Amino acid sequence: MADRRTVLLDAAVEVVADQGLGGLTHDAVDAQAGIPIGSTAELFPTDQTLVEGVTQRCIEREMQMATGPHAEVEASPEGLASAFGAFADRALGEDRAVTLARYMLHAEAARTPSLRPFYAVGADEADTWALDLVRRAGSQHPERDVGIMANYVTGLVFHELALPTPDPDVAGRVRTLIDALGWRAA
Repeated sequence: MADRRTVLLDAAVEVVADQGLGGLTHDAVDAQAGIPIGSTAELFPTDQTLVEGVTQRCIEREMQMATGPHAEVEASPEGLASAFGAFADRALGEDRAVTLARYMLHAEAARTPSLRPFYAVGADEADTWALDLVRRAGSQHPERDVGIMANYVTGLVFHELALPTPDPDVAGRVRTLIDALGWRAA
């Protein structure tokens, strides 16, 4: 069973996905989690700490979406394409609430400078992990390619949330992108 912090933050992710950041209140999280009023405020006493907690939880869950049940992704063009495809499938399916919440938090970081450093720490963790993987998979320009691939998949997922297509074939599209970037076998 998940610890109390995780339960509360997962409920908060659902609140943000359903109601936007304007709906993120301590009482709304308590209601979503089905716990007594005031429980969320015990762990996250301010609005800022609650938003920071939701941001961190989205980052944690996105890392799980990227790796699936295993901590390793095959360091090859096919392995990366497959991982990005699986990530997008989850982002648009079972973890849609995480995706919606993340995009709302991303937009809020653009409006609220105090959130940027906190948001950037999680992004740096993911980028460090991805950079090593992309390098081992054969990229000759890993710093460039991580940004290109991440922005491509982020944009594709964003587009698919609003205007879904029957089969976005993210893995196939990412494999085409990797080929266009000129990777060599590692």
